[in-house]
Amino acid sequence: GLSTFRVELEETSTILKKATPRSLVILDELGRGTATFDGMAIAYGALRHLVMETRCLSLFATHYHALAREFEHANPFVALFHMACAVDEDTRAVTFLYRFLPGACSRSHGIHVARLAGLAPPV
Repeated sequence: GLSTFRVELEETSTILKKATPRSLVILDELGRGTATFDGMAIAYGALRHLVMETRCLSLFATHYHALAREFEHANPFVALFHMACAVDEDTRAVTFLYRFLPGACSRSHGIHVARLAGLAPPV
């Protein structure tokens, strides 16, 4: 069979070919299944195509902060949102609030999520 990444790319290819200005496209973490540089390049190309060529309503979730910065002011039809959280600065505890807020996320919480998942601190 095909790798998960290959399937993701084939599905993305179909989406980009078939999307119209009347489409709603939802892409979640495109490019996560490969090296960061390649994944970000793939995500950038897909997002640029949706914004500049297809011009459809899209929800594009990513952890590529550089990608968000690239598109933040590039087009008046692009709006950035992030999932809200509260951080206790004393304990560094993160509480996820499950609300969309305008703007790019200023911090990454991957280490906190790793702790929540039970990974030992040396990992």
